[in-house]
Amino acid sequence: MYNITIYDIMFIMKSIIFDFDGVIHNTFELAYAIHKNMKPESSRENYRSYFDGNLFKRLDADSNKEDEKEFRRQEYEAFKTLKINEEIREELEILSQKFNLYIVSSNSIKNLEMYLNNNNILHLFKEILAAEAHTSKVEKFKILFKKYHFDASSCVFVTDTLGDILEANKLKIKVIAVDFGYHNRKRLEKGKPFAIVSQFKDIRKIIEKTL
Repeated sequence: MYNITIYDIMFIMKSIIFDFDGVIHNTFELAYAIHKNMKPESSRENYRSYFDGNLFKRLDADSNKEDEKEFRRQEYEAFKTLKINEEIREELEILSQKFNLYIVSSNSIKNLEMYLNNNNILHLFKEILAAEAHTSKVEKFKILFKKYHFDASSCVFVTDTLGDILEANKLKIKVIAVDFGYHNRKRLEKGKPFAIVSQFKDIRKIIEKTL
């Protein structure tokens, strides 16, 4: 449950920036299975810790480029059959009627565009900034701000990991965290998001109640 009042969001909301993995589609088990196959000694908790900060900094320390390429290759094959939850599709369609929607993700543009096309939701998003755009989500936020003429005061970021919250905090972007993805509520609370929700539909409820 969340405890929000109108005073928690005193800005004109124009845009919603979504993380992908763990938010629009919970890919944790898929990704962990590939990771586990490549690193048999790794536990689920260890893999979750990759997302406590910037993912690419952790990968640079723990993996090599060939490992990363192989991970992406297997991930791409797995993404071919992913189907979006219909409730999430409906919520995205409703939100897109009032707000500009964007995706800022550490996944590849190839994976994201395939998923969005396969599920007929690509048209809902004004821009997708994936791993190829930059390894830092802080920099990807800045790219969106500059290109589309908005800033932290007129958007929210929806994510499921502590690392993403911490990156958003650097630009003072308000964060709605979801606890049904890679990180649980206790972990997310460390980043002090202004709200944590347990259902995708609660994202819209928070926005409607606080505007």
